[in-house]
Amino acid sequence: MKKSVDGKKGINITETEKKIKIAGWILVYSNLAAVLIGGKIKLFLLAAILLATYAMYLRFYPYMYFDTISKKVQGLVFQLPFIGAGIALVLCLSSLNLYECSFADYTKIAVGITMVLVIPYFIKSSKTKAPQRLVRKISVVFAVFVLSFGITFPVNYLLTFEKPIHETIKITDKELSTSGKELDYYLYGSWKGEEERFSVSRSVYGRTSIGDIQKICIKHSILGLEYYTVHE
Repeated sequence: MKKSVDGKKGINITETEKKIKIAGWILVYSNLAAVLIGGKIKLFLLAAILLATYAMYLRFYPYMYFDTISKKVQGLVFQLPFIGAGIALVLCLSSLNLYECSFADYTKIAVGITMVLVIPYFIKSSKTKAPQRLVRKISVVFAVFVLSFGITFPVNYLLTFEKPIHETIKITDKELSTSGKELDYYLYGSWKGEEERFSVSRSVYGRTSIGDIQKICIKHSILGLEYYTVHE
């Protein structure tokens, strides 16, 4: 039986739900492809997964939810396939662990991306006849900010076209930090007159000794973010 969504007739609810589930699994396996490919393509795919999930949400708004159990009485309800987006978000944030940057600058860019991404939501919301609670609107904006925060590093990395600048530092200390079940690796060195901590990979950490001279690789994106890391 066919029902209408947002006043549009001829949409097969059962068929649409199947397509959404298929799209959800495609997004999940796209994360695996991103990890296997690596590099810039990995970051591009991760950002694309998050944006595709958001686009799907907008397509079926206001009938798509994270939680559909309490909304079944409304009849026209779709489950947002958030698993793929959740994995992509974690992978995006973990990619940032290999670089250091100003948290304030990073957040400013994330807010800017949020302001751009909420525009289509507000347009969709203004054209929707179904009742919309203020709490839901606020939660959507917050979710968009979380999405934007996640894709900020991939976007800046992909929009970095200048050649990196290299400076040298003398390593003064090393540190292992436990974060949940994972280990974070840090090197310390004097840079720009201050003692700085640098997040590095396990291999760089293992090959570096206190007193070694290492290079700082500094990159700048066209959005203004400066991010850097230590490598041999």
